Amino acid sequence: MPDTFSVEQTFFAGKAAFDWLIHESDRLIIVKFVAPYCPSCKTLQPVLHQIANDNTGKLHLVELDMAEEPELAINFEVRSAPTVVLLKQQQKIGQIVGLKPKKEYTGMIQSAL
Repeated sequence: MPDTFSVEQTFFAGKAAFDWLIHESDRLIIVKFVAPYCPSCKTLQPVLHQIANDNTGKLHLVELDMAEEPELAINFEVRSAPTVVLLKQQQKIGQIVGLKPKKEYTGMIQSAL
């Protein structure tokens, strides 16, 4: 399974990718928790993708479906979607709940880089 991932990638999805990143990457990891039928999750996607593209080589963006990974959502105290969690060296360093202006995500991510 690890052969399918590369630390050079920016975009990931699912628990297997998340678990791999936690152990293999020293970059900032943006975890976006989403849920089925979440219109705000769809609205947030291009915003985070643009931020990730602007910071290629500095971070990873991984999307996790709360319905498919409820234990991860509970572990990160995520109660609603979308929720964005920032991780650095396996530590949670920031979290934004709900859909916010792009500058809030950019500010949190830039301060962590």
